[in-house]
Amino acid sequence: MLHLQGPQMLQMLEKYLRKSLPESLKVYGTTFHINQGNPFKLKALVDKWPDFNTVVIRPQEQEMTDDLDHYTNTYQVYSKDPKKCQEFLGLPEVINWKQHLQIQSSQSSLDDVIKNLAAIKLGKVKQTQCFLYMVSETAKKLATSLLDEKNLSPNGDKYKSIHQKVLKLSSLDPTHAALVNKFWHFGGNERSQRFIERCIRAFPTFSLLGPEGTPVSWALMDQTGELRMAGTIPEYRAQGLITYLTYVQIQALDKLGFPMYSHVDRANHIMQKLSFNLQSISVPCDWNQWNFVPL
Repeated sequence: MLHLQGPQMLQMLEKYLRKSLPESLKVYGTTFHINQGNPFKLKALVDKWPDFNTVVIRPQEQEMTDDLDHYTNTYQVYSKDPKKCQEFLGLPEVINWKQHLQIQSSQSSLDDVIKNLAAIKLGKVKQTQCFLYMVSETAKKLATSLLDEKNLSPNGDKYKSIHQKVLKLSSLDPTHAALVNKFWHFGGNERSQRFIERCIRAFPTFSLLGPEGTPVSWALMDQTGELRMAGTIPEYRAQGLITYLTYVQIQALDKLGFPMYSHVDRANHIMQKLSFNLQSISVPCDWNQWNFVPL
């Protein structure tokens, strides 16, 4: 096991991962932001270097003080050969299997390995699998093989000016984390609210303020570079606010050079349509999250 340190090694890792897109997308996005100042203080571990098989991005041990906080105890994994990564992922210095944790990856082929390890480590694991989308601006730069004009909506430019007269475009501050947390599918608790506060402090956020000056719609991103936690309060739904706000978010983050992607629940047909309308590309691999609880 090797902890990659210093800009030269980490930039080489980013370059290697870029060649393995889209399967490496979750780890690539996380590594990109490690190289942009590492606001979440993450570290990159590999089984060997430079010819690695498996890379794991994880928090520093001193950040993982709450054994029940799976939002903090999160690992991103990419393996060139998932069948050969079980021993590495089983090392306590790579993954702390004594904690509540979550593993994220764009490789559903890791499922057997993670379930094997969950059994060995005497815990239970639940997999969540969603559709994975890459923003077309990112695909044009990083994964041109994914581009197919037939799959692109012709409407990608129509969101420039709507809603600006009634609602004010703004950003979020940490005091808005409770509102975001209330409507986040994976949130609704004290630990998720702390995670949202951290994302608001670390990364660009976007919101639309109503007449009272409070957010009615918002869009965030997390430490892996994924566009996440978008929401609208019930009174303002079905007005296209998320579509508009996501369009603004994509234009702004593209200017910063950020790779952009997102996931959508398989049953959420409204967000699938929104992704299509915003010209996001459906990626031929999945968004996966495994939640592990030691027994």
